[in-house]
Amino acid sequence: MRGQLVLAAVALLQLGLPAPAGAADAGLTFTTLGTNSGPIPRADRSEPANLVRYGDQLILTDVGDGAAEQLAKAGVRLGQVQTLVISHLHFDHTGGLFGFLSLRFQSRQNGPLTIYGPPGTRELVANLFTAMRPGESASRTMGPSLFGPPDAGVKIVEVTDGSRFEVGPIRVSAVENSHYQTLGPPAADRPVSVSYRFDAPGRAIVYTGDTGPSPAVAALCKGSDTLVSEIMDPGLAVAKIIKAYPNSPPAAAKAVEAHFRLEHLSPTEVGKLAAACGVSKVVATHNALERDELAGARAQIAAEFKGEIALAEDLQTF
Repeated sequence: MRGQLVLAAVALLQLGLPAPAGAADAGLTFTTLGTNSGPIPRADRSEPANLVRYGDQLILTDVGDGAAEQLAKAGVRLGQVQTLVISHLHFDHTGGLFGFLSLRFQSRQNGPLTIYGPPGTRELVANLFTAMRPGESASRTMGPSLFGPPDAGVKIVEVTDGSRFEVGPIRVSAVENSHYQTLGPPAADRPVSVSYRFDAPGRAIVYTGDTGPSPAVAALCKGSDTLVSEIMDPGLAVAKIIKAYPNSPPAAAKAVEAHFRLEHLSPTEVGKLAAACGVSKVVATHNALERDELAGARAQIAAEFKGEIALAEDLQTF
């Protein structure tokens, strides 16, 4: 009985907390919860995660390690997030999913949740719920859950090129991008990486996720207002790898550089994409550049794009 009373008290406290500041603002916004490029953790940037907001409608977009804590810093309770969108299944974009799911269950905030992601998302989430079973059993010391098992109310929708869906008043469109193109022609077992467009009354925002130069992404963002783009400087990145691993064979460095150039966007390519989209603002995230390298990246973007340029930091809202 005592455990049930504790759970009831926790649930009431969670439901009674005030809404975070800005929740009543009806405009479409994009918050960069984590701006690191991954997969190597940094002290000054969290792993990739973002929050799309339109009024009281929230969409967690990618869920890198530490996403639950970054949501708290942004003033958002786990139970407020009823939609999660994943661009691709690299671990730097999904590493915080176990924490998000398990903590919302343990804190009794596990209401309805729809998870959208590329093929493989269903298997990923099912396995995470399996991994939660020992912890679920341990939580019974506080009494049975008032809201059912961890997967209660959770729906999985796998998306691919051309998928469209609505999240309240937000219209979401997805296209497959070029992040996996070095794996060869599309095949049944090839991973899928998608870019998303969020349309709401008064504004449209495109999020590239991880991609290289892509005509499909350029077409997706036509007529949008803001482009949120990944950024990677292949030359600087390869130089750092060679310095850190001087005994690596030259062929390995060439392969890594090819991946960076074909499947990520250099500052110049970010500028070209923003110009092709016709947006008024580009926001660069997924950023591995050091602080003294940011000015150079901004100049390279500006050489191609004449609109507003923002090099995002964690917990900024655009």
